[in-house]
Amino acid sequence: MGVDSHWELSRVIPVDGGRDQAVAQAAELARKCDGSGQEVHDPETFGRRVFRSGEADWLVEISSPYWSDYIKKSITHKSHVRISVAELEHHSEAPDAEPPAKSRLRRALGMS
Repeated sequence: MGVDSHWELSRVIPVDGGRDQAVAQAAELARKCDGSGQEVHDPETFGRRVFRSGEADWLVEISSPYWSDYIKKSITHKSHVRISVAELEHHSEAPDAEPPAKSRLRRALGMS
């Protein structure tokens, strides 16, 4: 068991049809995604373990084998994807950043 406090929301998939449809689509994605969370056409090329951690949450461990010419054997890379169904309740865009105010020294030197 490992602990990683860093995560990011890397992909949002809008779903028409309500929560039941969203849960069904998320469960299907857990069985067919690659290590970046993208659905692949040949999910059989990966190994996977799908853990359902809640009614609408999955943790997926994806194993991807590759041949190492250096050590002359197959190596398996593992990655993890978390898939959750969530309802967007609020959204607002961040305002544009303003340029910094000129300091006295920068003004005195004629710098912007």
